[in-house]
Amino acid sequence: MNHNRLLAYAHLLLASGYLIFTLVGPWAKRGEGYGVFSSDGGTGFGVVGFILAVILVILAIFRIIGRSEVVRGLGVEQLTLVVGVAAWLNLICFIVGWLPIFEYGEGRRRGVPGTGWGVVGAYFTVSQIPLLLSPLTLGIPSPSKGIKPLDDSKRQLFSLSTVICGAGLMIFPYLAWVTSGSIELSAFDGRNGNPTSGPRFGYLLFAIGVTLVIAGLMRLRPKGLAEPGPNLLLSHCLLGAAVLALTMPLGIVISCLQRSGLDIGIGTWLTLATCLVLISLPIMENRSRNAVGV
Repeated sequence: MNHNRLLAYAHLLLASGYLIFTLVGPWAKRGEGYGVFSSDGGTGFGVVGFILAVILVILAIFRIIGRSEVVRGLGVEQLTLVVGVAAWLNLICFIVGWLPIFEYGEGRRRGVPGTGWGVVGAYFTVSQIPLLLSPLTLGIPSPSKGIKPLDDSKRQLFSLSTVICGAGLMIFPYLAWVTSGSIELSAFDGRNGNPTSGPRFGYLLFAIGVTLVIAGLMRLRPKGLAEPGPNLLLSHCLLGAAVLALTMPLGIVISCLQRSGLDIGIGTWLTLATCLVLISLPIMENRSRNAVGV
């Protein structure tokens, strides 16, 4: 049994553990434990976490049976790296962004909802998957065969679209993300002694947006921008950033639909649309370049 097959079984073990912890364990404690799909538990972030867990298990099975391509232009290892990081960030966003919105407890613990052991166990399993796959994806000494160069017109189109979407990720979090009656909360709002709190995702989205704008502008240059590795292209990095950003508005949308008294602000919808456009860009680029990966 070679090391790649051992890594594939380790991937399956960790992905299965993440799925089990996500489904079985409580996500939030407010006097009692609430599960992944509960409106007082995982809510939308639990739904996103479950979907990502299923994808990670399927990708592990693909690796074990020797399938290297998920769809045309997207390899198993690259997609696993993208989904693994997104699954990790989804849990972080749930803990630091969604839970603080709700009041719970008395005295010193007021406003600090408890995190269930399901989230804790899921975090420690899913956080290992990107670490497991990164050396394999980035360390292959020779590039995959058949990856085509991107012509200048397409490169400029994809780069300009990336810059526009990156600017959207910087601007839209300032708009209303969550509304409750007459109260509108942006993605930058925190509690800071106020009984109401926004999801506080704006800082991360702003950082992702700045990175995309800089990368897009650099890629617009005549010589473009160097690829990060022989099997990890700029389009794979863009897909990773897009999926990372998507977990936040998608989790908010599902959560607000589950709870009464909270409505979805225009900023959330605009950010969600921007993320969907961002995801379509690397998929189209990968297909045009036949960038299967490892």
